[in-house]
Amino acid sequence: MENNLLESLLDLEEEFYKEGYSLGAAEGAQAGYIEGSVFAVEKGFEKFIEMGRLYGKALVWGQRLAELDASRPKDTSYMSQLHSGKDKGTCLEPFICKEMSSFPPSSRLAKNINTLLELVDPASLPMKNTEEAVTDVDERLRGAAIKAKLIQRALGEREDISDIHPDARDTQAQTSGDGTGSIEDISSMNARH
Repeated sequence: MENNLLESLLDLEEEFYKEGYSLGAAEGAQAGYIEGSVFAVEKGFEKFIEMGRLYGKALVWGQRLAELDASRPKDTSYMSQLHSGKDKGTCLEPFICKEMSSFPPSSRLAKNINTLLELVDPASLPMKNTEEAVTDVDERLRGAAIKAKLIQRALGEREDISDIHPDARDTQAQTSGDGTGSIEDISSMNARH
């Protein structure tokens, strides 16, 4: 009888371990699902904020190009290239674009702006939670960021970090150089004395 009692005591630890493991696995799966859902919403929000920021820039660049177009003599090939994309209704009438400096006409610049507008068009972005949709959004965001940098370099504009996030205004921006951080940008290096 004592032998049977000791065996049940020795098995008690194993029973508690199995019970604790099964409870922990069930609660962990539920907590992991909730944390994963919150993380997914946060990351999706960040991606779509960046898409919206790039879309806003593309609209302003498109408007500045349209303002330039309005002041130029009519060249049908240039006009058709500018307005050949899906975003024919993106020419707004904001007064602020008239106060901005104009930039040189370029068919390549118009093509890059139209491509950027197509990449970040909110109406064409997939809103499904599938692998294909997430991959599509990631690829479009990556391509749009590259196009935006190309356009900025062609226009001689620098990236303003204060328009990325409100907390970024507290950080100091690079004041010298072209702001690209490339190896050719040696003007931002401090001289040793």
